[in-house]
Amino acid sequence: MFTTWKTRVIAVAGAALVTAAGAQGIAQAVADPPAGTGTAVMAPTAASSNLTKGLQLTREEERMARDLYQALADQYDGALPFSMVTRSEQRHFDAVGTLLTRYGITDPSSGRPAGTYADPAIQKLYADWLAQGRTSLAAAYDVGVALEKRDIADLETLIASTTEADAKQLYTTLERASEHHLAAFQAYADGRAPSTGYGHMGNGYGNGMMGNGLGNGSGSGYGNGMMGNGVGGMDPADCPLLDGSD
Repeated sequence: MFTTWKTRVIAVAGAALVTAAGAQGIAQAVADPPAGTGTAVMAPTAASSNLTKGLQLTREEERMARDLYQALADQYDGALPFSMVTRSEQRHFDAVGTLLTRYGITDPSSGRPAGTYADPAIQKLYADWLAQGRTSLAAAYDVGVALEKRDIADLETLIASTTEADAKQLYTTLERASEHHLAAFQAYADGRAPSTGYGHMGNGYGNGMMGNGLGNGSGSGYGNGMMGNGVGGMDPADCPLLDGSD
């Protein structure tokens, strides 16, 4: 299933700069409190069937992406963008895990080594994409494009069907990050990206639901907490700048 995705690619010093309007740090899903209350909205502790399936699927998808990108980074001597996006996928995986814990949902990834998954469909995707990606670096870029398109489609479906505010916000931030990853892989696949360099989008601070605050591209941040305090911000792996700047 494929859905429409939007990114803006801006030429900077002859290279592609991947951005997205309103992009947020991914290691948290920050929810603002209702107007006038000054307090964070707390999620319910009981999970619906829809939420359980959605979070378990997303947990496995993020781990599969992390494992696959790590394997391809190892195959091609740490090639970008695999080596950077792998770090981002770990943050995604951890963020989903926080909600699994909050709602008391069984973690399908528990005890499973890299490259093995509870969902047979995800297991097959991993095996097929790994085999394809190992044929050449160009093929590996195509794998990244295909994976991120699939993630975006699944996340858009989850956003539309999810009523829990914290999970919906998490899916939304994951989708934005996947749009950035997709643009990065597409740029490399098209030969438009430099060989090195990811830029830093800024730092953030605040009370983050996932233990990290919300940062913006100018280097400041804010957040209203759900699950604890922390520091964080826009990680370069979540919004890769392909112009080589720092």
